[in-house]
Amino acid sequence: MADHGVRESLARTKNLAFHRLDAILAHGLAEARARFDGDPFRGLYVTAEDAVKAFEDRNFGPQGIEPGWNEITAAEPGWGWIRGTYALTDLELDVLLIALAPEADLRYERLYGYLQDDVTRRRPSVHLVLELLAGTRGVFGAEAPLLGQRLVELVAPGQQVAPPLPARLVVPDDQIVDVLLGLGELDRTLAACGVRLTTGHKDWPAVPLDDAAALLDSIEEGKTRWYFRGPEGSGRRFTAEAVAGELRVPVLAAELHRLTDGPFRLFREAALHGALLYLDGVDALTADLARAMAQHKGMVILAGQREWTPRAGEPLGVREVSFERRGFAVRKRVWEGHGVPPELADELAGRFRFGPGQVAEAVATAGSRTWDELFAAARAQTRHHLAGLATKVEPRAGWDELVLPDDSVTQLREMCQRVTLGGRVWRDWGFDRRFANAGATTALFAGPPGTGKTMAAEVIAGELGLDLFKIDLSAVISKYIGETEKNLDRVFAAAADADAILLFDEADALFGKRSEVRDAHDRYANIETAYLLQRMEQYDGIAILTTNLRRHLDDAFTRRLQFIVEFPFPDEVRRSAIWRVCLPAEVPTSELDFERLGRDFQLAGGNIKNCVLHAAFLAAAGETALGMDQMLDAIRREYRKMGRILPEPGGGAACSTTSTPR
Repeated sequence: MADHGVRESLARTKNLAFHRLDAILAHGLAEARARFDGDPFRGLYVTAEDAVKAFEDRNFGPQGIEPGWNEITAAEPGWGWIRGTYALTDLELDVLLIALAPEADLRYERLYGYLQDDVTRRRPSVHLVLELLAGTRGVFGAEAPLLGQRLVELVAPGQQVAPPLPARLVVPDDQIVDVLLGLGELDRTLAACGVRLTTGHKDWPAVPLDDAAALLDSIEEGKTRWYFRGPEGSGRRFTAEAVAGELRVPVLAAELHRLTDGPFRLFREAALHGALLYLDGVDALTADLARAMAQHKGMVILAGQREWTPRAGEPLGVREVSFERRGFAVRKRVWEGHGVPPELADELAGRFRFGPGQVAEAVATAGSRTWDELFAAARAQTRHHLAGLATKVEPRAGWDELVLPDDSVTQLREMCQRVTLGGRVWRDWGFDRRFANAGATTALFAGPPGTGKTMAAEVIAGELGLDLFKIDLSAVISKYIGETEKNLDRVFAAAADADAILLFDEADALFGKRSEVRDAHDRYANIETAYLLQRMEQYDGIAILTTNLRRHLDDAFTRRLQFIVEFPFPDEVRRSAIWRVCLPAEVPTSELDFERLGRDFQLAGGNIKNCVLHAAFLAAAGETALGMDQMLDAIRREYRKMGRILPEPGGGAACSTTSTPR
């Protein structure tokens, strides 16, 4: 592709820019031949015959014709852009042309070697350029356009250190070479830093903003400085590409922290392509970048996660657009924008808090627009960044395995309905306009260890098809002021990407009866607790706290929770039921007395599961059906583990000396 572009460029320029160069070189070649006549050592270098042959072999047309730069720039877009953008004089254009020539045709290297009386000098030196053009050193001044705008670079020849100015070689910038040779490629230095040039798109209906039309109106009014704030995957770049599509320009996208060469090349590339500039990672915005942004005439969209408060040296007049919350209506519109039927889009928008990128990936992955295919593809798009912060729990339990009071089961089902019916209630019925934090579902699961709190969370996750992550609050809490809040921020930020159900286990480590604040520790614990509840209320999903001791929870905090589900220690009837549901149908059994097991042994559900599993291994080892003998042996083991005395048959349980473990 590059060779084809060079050939096209040379064909276009054979009677214009390079004709001008050939006329300049013809004079220089004639003077050099006269000067070098009689030199006995010229044969060691480039001979006059070689130089003349190289010159004549170019066959670019009749010699002596020297087109003017007005004619050249009118016919050649690349030269016209360079001249207009940097206000170059004819002398500066000639310098650039002389430097460019070897990039277009290697035969110019032989000419330059001859003219400089040095076969190793294949690039023009400052001395040669000034001699050919009768110019002055000022054209190579540090503030003059050629060097100041990095159109050319002055390079030391060979191994020389700090050579004088006349000895330095004039080398054109790679980006400028591509422009003048019509290659149209992205600057190689920028490409190595991950900068990408892409086309915009016309998928404006899928833009994840509640008021996308207002954004478009402001852009059409001439607003050119924007800051898109929101987490990764929230649709910031997708929206920038939609803006570019509406403006019919490409997008030049860069991650600021990856740039290694400052802003100059980046902004020049944007100007060259007439591109919308999308700069991600506003925290890496340097003073140089800010100055370049202020001087740039095209549209610039910054992206980041912090609120836009201009720091010293940062540009003013930047409008912020928040992508922080993707409401149900926006999410549904994005799904529908990808051809998903409205009824399926309604379900998917309720289940997954996806941005446009994730929706596009899910739709592309799905083999069809059926619920099963789309749901499976959407699950595959959830990105989990909770490693080290939480433990993923695989849902295995179902509703039939929950042995709880009817009111508790009813509340668990109502929690599921907050997700499945959220679209209708919040959007269709307008409750999202009356209530803040629409989409947040907060709950407290209260009860002794082993009573099914984690299992209930599994059931909810399985019902909704969402991932469940358990966070041990005792590991999140830090003794250092402010660190607990930072840890919680990390958890919720990662969970937002994962669209996960959060189960904060052992909330007793944080909550306490703090009505009477006695010291700074109590005061800070109150702050941590309030902050956790605030983040739960802001979380667009289900967040659950578990506690073994509800009485330690301050009433002011419980009022902020939407559901408080009780998990009481099971009575005799429920214990018998738990013994039954813990046994898979495939297990061979023999005369099990579930009523006796429930009556005689006061065990929580977690302990009962331990007993059933141990008894099953005893039966398998003895190659017999699972009967009461194995069950009683397993129960004895569990009681010893708990430090409790095994009760006499029919006599009830002895008093416990330790709390029942989970």
